[in-house]
Amino acid sequence: MVSWKVSRHPEWDQMHLASLTAREITDLCHRGAATIHYHLQRREHYEPGFRGKHEAALEVRGPDRPTVRWRKKLAEVLEFQKTHGRLPHHDGEEAESRMHRWVLEQRRAHRNNSMSIPKSVLLEDLTGWNIDVHQQELDEAWRARLTSLIEFAATYHRTPRYQNYSSEAERILGVWLHVQHQRRAEGTMLPWRLEMMDTAFLHWQSRM
Repeated sequence: MVSWKVSRHPEWDQMHLASLTAREITDLCHRGAATIHYHLQRREHYEPGFRGKHEAALEVRGPDRPTVRWRKKLAEVLEFQKTHGRLPHHDGEEAESRMHRWVLEQRRAHRNNSMSIPKSVLLEDLTGWNIDVHQQELDEAWRARLTSLIEFAATYHRTPRYQNYSSEAERILGVWLHVQHQRRAEGTMLPWRLEMMDTAFLHWQSRM
């Protein structure tokens, strides 16, 4: 039998020393609270100062700790995803709509880098929580427009016009390209989009 002098669950130790509480480790590892507490108590016994290191890390965590209420909401959303195989939608019933707003709040905090590490760790069980589906759809539509632009230029040996256009399809592409020029000039174009335009459509800035 392994001696208690050697940690039987080093991953729990690392989490605890990184400021996660026993309750948070319980939620994350799906083990009994009593088992987690007992293990941490034994670590303090065989490694004096273990608790002090945890408390020091806990002190600098800031106010964004996973509260009991926050953990209950996470459990509710996890159960919803397990039952329905998806995240809650905004147009569902009232309870589902509330869960959807909660997920959006977590996503916004994550995007703004204002979410604490313990919350990020606990959210790992919620598949797709940090994916902005709407933004994904916008990005896919943008890539499709760029593909159409490349095909148009290859066919007609020029860029599409949004004035004096020859077809509705050209007008749509011309307006889209004009918007890209505007955003580049204003400095509001997403860096990855600018890089992709420069790479995939070398002469787009010269208005062929």
